[in-house]
Amino acid sequence: MVDILVIGAGLAGLSAGKKLADKGYQVLVVDKGKSVGGRLASRSLESASFDYGAQFMTAKDPRFLDQVNIWVSNGTAELWFRGYPGRSENYKRWRGVPNMKELARSLAGALNINTARHVLRITLQQGLWRVDFKDGSVICANNILLTPPVPQSLEIIDRGNTKLSQDQRFRLQQLTYDPCIAMLALLEGPSKIISPGILIPNSDDIDWISDNMKKGVSQIPSVTIHASSDFSKTHFNEDSDEVGRKIIKLSKSMLGVAVKHFAIHRWRYSKPKYVDAERFMLIQNNPTLIIAGDAFAGPRVEGAFLSGCSAAEALIAHFEQY
Repeated sequence: MVDILVIGAGLAGLSAGKKLADKGYQVLVVDKGKSVGGRLASRSLESASFDYGAQFMTAKDPRFLDQVNIWVSNGTAELWFRGYPGRSENYKRWRGVPNMKELARSLAGALNINTARHVLRITLQQGLWRVDFKDGSVICANNILLTPPVPQSLEIIDRGNTKLSQDQRFRLQQLTYDPCIAMLALLEGPSKIISPGILIPNSDDIDWISDNMKKGVSQIPSVTIHASSDFSKTHFNEDSDEVGRKIIKLSKSMLGVAVKHFAIHRWRYSKPKYVDAERFMLIQNNPTLIIAGDAFAGPRVEGAFLSGCSAAEALIAHFEQY
């Protein structure tokens, strides 16, 4: 039995879990992945290091800017650049140090987190939430906060035959996502991408390229290439070697150097195509079920953080009321 179960250890789940735990509530965070972070994703390939999900964060809301300043002060984040080369806007972009996943690790802190635990369904039974996992284990919870991509949260709800109102289901079904194929490419030498190491090409097939060495993530020449949503939809289920060769051909002139080795990662739920007007959705109270994530009132890193915090604040207000 747990008091509050947070499903999903991406930024929304971790920000919610931390806020609740800091208030003294008993919180368990579970995630089907092997580590925390979700799309704050970083890894090594041979001797190179990569950010291959979110590349940076901006901060417009004072609450998130406060968190960014905390990360900067403790060395977990630093300013990467202001404005894209050749464009007039001048927003600050911060990166995680040494990589983007470190932002998630810092929020995870002393939270009680179980990774590699895949939730199949949640079912309302005798005033509690029964949570069934893929490995056959079961736990019960008084309150649940769902933070996976909305289509996955809907699957978890529907498998347990949890009732949704017509309006709730309609709103949730609108929250679809674009896919993204990411290439992690080890280079024969430094790329020709200029400092600070970000390139947004005039291309229908490539959204952007990030030079991990110029960014400060890797000591070895390497780039992360995100294919466009249209390219990703067309080639999502294609053989990795084949899709990799196509991306290399498309980006060859932009890199100015040969690709020595590569890996492909497929983000099925890369970024929301549409976002809900609210920061989270309260499905029901007593026992409470809330859905949150970056598809609520603003995508990107900032949106995920604010959604998680807002959902946690709603839970805390509910507890204090009763």
